Amino acid sequence: MPLTPSIPQAADLSTGRHHRGRWLVLLLAALFLMGWASRKVARAQDASAWGFQPPAMAAAQYSPTDVIGDLGGMPVKISRHVAEYVEYEGDPGWSGPRKGPPPVRTYASRLVSFGFELRYPDMATLLGNDMSDDRRRYNIYNTPWIRVGVTTGSHYPGRGFMNRIDLKDSELRSEYWWKDRLKVREKKFGLTEYRLARKPPPIPGMDSDMPQYGETIYLYRDKAGNVITRINCDNVPHEGAQCSQNWDMGEYGVSADLRVMYRRALLEHWRELQQKVTQVVLGFRVEVKDLQASQPVVDLPAGESK
Repeated sequence: MPLTPSIPQAADLSTGRHHRGRWLVLLLAALFLMGWASRKVARAQDASAWGFQPPAMAAAQYSPTDVIGDLGGMPVKISRHVAEYVEYEGDPGWSGPRKGPPPVRTYASRLVSFGFELRYPDMATLLGNDMSDDRRRYNIYNTPWIRVGVTTGSHYPGRGFMNRIDLKDSELRSEYWWKDRLKVREKKFGLTEYRLARKPPPIPGMDSDMPQYGETIYLYRDKAGNVITRINCDNVPHEGAQCSQNWDMGEYGVSADLRVMYRRALLEHWRELQQKVTQVVLGFRVEVKDLQASQPVVDLPAGESK
């Protein structure tokens, strides 16, 4: 006799839908509880608007002591109320929780990355509740607050890395729309502008297509042709569009890659932004004569000497 495939009955289909519905309810409940717990923790720790961070980074930010360490060869001390997402060499970072107790930090502890926020043009930090209140007064379309990211230590790409992100005239055209660019002859705020050569295609959607805008790239070169500054600006058609400005601290004897993010309306102030942010970072330096008095006391195991 030929085999006839069994047809699920209405009761079976109903049971399957019931099980799927129950799992969906459980999943939504679990996500709600996770969000509620994270919000409680964030409120208890006065977490920053940058979002959540791994335990090792949170431990550095919410420590009762300030952040100290070696920033690309420069001993620094940064207020724990200013530095965010602090990562040292050997930290687990985003890979998971730390195994074992955290090490005692000294000025020899090599930093890998951290971030902080500043208000342009006075370069005020988020020290104090009044500054946090000030930041909340604005939105993405009018905020004077900028975000700074510092990459150093083993994550520093090395001296001369800015020339590796140069745009060569012979390499501007591409089959990919996001790499296919045209060099604009006229300078903009002293910068060489590289626009997209064609309009980005929309992303197909279920109800309607989603537009893409891509980025415009700006470069500043010195007289020798070396890239000193690179700025990527979103082309979205509103005042909240973001620019990301990148430069090397190597000329100051500090092995650090700096990046500052701000509203596109502030692009005309790129020179002043770069100068002022550089001075803020250099201001974290601690004089050598102050190191011994500020150094944490570490109890060494028996048999070891300093």
